[in-house]
Amino acid sequence: MKKLLFIFILFIPLMGLMSAQGEVSFSIISPEQAVPAGSIAGLRIDADIAPGWHLYAMDIPPGGPIPTSFKVVENEVFSPGGEALQSEPVSWFDENFDMETNYFQGSAEFTVPVRVAESAVPGDYELIIKVEFMLCNDSTCLPPQTEELAATVSVIEGSGVFEENWGEEEKEDDATAVSSGALPSGTFAYIWLAMTMGALALLTPCVFPMIPITVSYFTKRDTGSRGRSVFEAGVYSVGIIATFTVIGFLLTFIFGAGGINKLASSPWINSLIALVFILFALSLFGVIDLALPEKWLNAVNRKSSSSKGLTGIILMALTFTLTSFTCTVPFIGTVMVAALQGNVLWALLGVVSFALVFSLPFFLLALFPSWLQSLPRSGNWMNSVKVVMGFLELAAALKFISNVDLVYQWGILTRPVFISVWLAISLVTALYLIGFFKFPHEAVIESAGAMRVVFAIFFLSVTAFLFRGLIGFPLGEIDAFLPPRDYGKAAVMEFQGDKDDVASGEQWLTSLEDGLREASRLDKPVFLDFTGYTCTNCRWMEANIFPRSEVRELFEQFVLVRLYTDGAGEEHEANRNLESDRFGTIALPYYVVLRKDDKVIGTFPGLTRNPEQFINFLEESLEAAG
Repeated sequence: MKKLLFIFILFIPLMGLMSAQGEVSFSIISPEQAVPAGSIAGLRIDADIAPGWHLYAMDIPPGGPIPTSFKVVENEVFSPGGEALQSEPVSWFDENFDMETNYFQGSAEFTVPVRVAESAVPGDYELIIKVEFMLCNDSTCLPPQTEELAATVSVIEGSGVFEENWGEEEKEDDATAVSSGALPSGTFAYIWLAMTMGALALLTPCVFPMIPITVSYFTKRDTGSRGRSVFEAGVYSVGIIATFTVIGFLLTFIFGAGGINKLASSPWINSLIALVFILFALSLFGVIDLALPEKWLNAVNRKSSSSKGLTGIILMALTFTLTSFTCTVPFIGTVMVAALQGNVLWALLGVVSFALVFSLPFFLLALFPSWLQSLPRSGNWMNSVKVVMGFLELAAALKFISNVDLVYQWGILTRPVFISVWLAISLVTALYLIGFFKFPHEAVIESAGAMRVVFAIFFLSVTAFLFRGLIGFPLGEIDAFLPPRDYGKAAVMEFQGDKDDVASGEQWLTSLEDGLREASRLDKPVFLDFTGYTCTNCRWMEANIFPRSEVRELFEQFVLVRLYTDGAGEEHEANRNLESDRFGTIALPYYVVLRKDDKVIGTFPGLTRNPEQFINFLEESLEAAG
């Protein structure tokens, strides 16, 4: 900033003679077609920049030059309609400001959204947009300038319903509007977003099962030294980052943007993961010895003694990646769509930044067993920890078996059956801790210690909590892991006239075409729910947000359509393609509100733990629909 002030002071005598108007010219292009009242129009603004000069972009960090910005002069007809778009700028280290900046040379193109009032009377109106900008060359910076641009906009009678009829072509052609504007264009802002998403993803339900699994796996490993423990924990973290990146890109370029969802919901993959967890559990129980896999690993690792046993860690990282894909798709899937659009390096940067933060807590979890093993041993407590971890892995395996059941729609592992199995596992764990039984390789426990009693009480409390769910009460966070309440009665509710959804009192159609026809008949907007059979975030929203009285009252004012994207068959494939091609994302859940004429009113991506945020989205959509 001091350099900027110095430059201004140095050129004060010349300011009267110098003008940016000769170095850049802005031209505003009126819409070719008349704009309906109650809609948003995109006004294109072109900048012609003189040779040797550069115009700073819209995404400049604080403390740097003045970014280009646009302001719609409000009146009874026009008002701001959102954030402007820009063409792809050039990134460059600007010595004038001692920082990385984005700028344009030669020319630039912007699109400014302008809202037309619903009450506007048809006719021609003058629109004024003010542009503030700053120009520099290799040695000189001109002071910031403000210029007014005028255009004539023809307004025709509208439907009185908000319509965003701008930006589709501009967004597709604009390299900075990745995934319909879902990602920021500034490099550092993008990295920060990716890292923030990685931190938020740690709060999603998919991550919870991997905590005991990670601890139990590294508990079984005999590292021999603290340094080796740190090294193996690092390998685990790097493995998570690498598998996220490699699998994400391979699936995207081989199977398209929906490849990640296909992998996460694959019955074969879910069966394999469940089998791995069951084998780990049996090994922790001392029932089986995984000697054969160890021989395979040793055969692979003979070539490099330093890598002994690391293949198993990489396989654990792979397992972690596969189990968490469903919850991480809202970000990973979005940047994979960007990769398909040609922004491969952009997507790579996003995935690596995301996975770096996402893997950090598991680096610490991988170290945790070595810390436990460094403590003084007290009887049989370390083996007891392994056995309890084994029970937790059995509980995790059930979730992936349930995924298979849901995808194939067998209707076997319904919600009551699922809860009953978990309840039994929790009760057996409590009985084990108080010494009711033991495994053959364990020593006889004379009396249960204080810690065993404490944890036994904890698991008995979990048993009682699960029993509440068995008799119909909601289970909060745990509901995200359970099959839908209506599963087994009608896994996907067909539209049945006046017959209500037996679980929620709502009618959910399974076809967008049917939804639009019903919306035209009832004169209602459409609430479109892109969901998945194996999507834990979807189950959480359905169990914790949808049943709220405020949400259910608002749902009554919509035609509800639920489209599953992760099943087998042409119907689900069409649903996947609809979400990817039309909305530029494969995130689950993903919510869209449409007018009865199929125009998009608004979108709401992903899970939220703030009910008011979702309620506001529904209320604003209804208001915009008129």
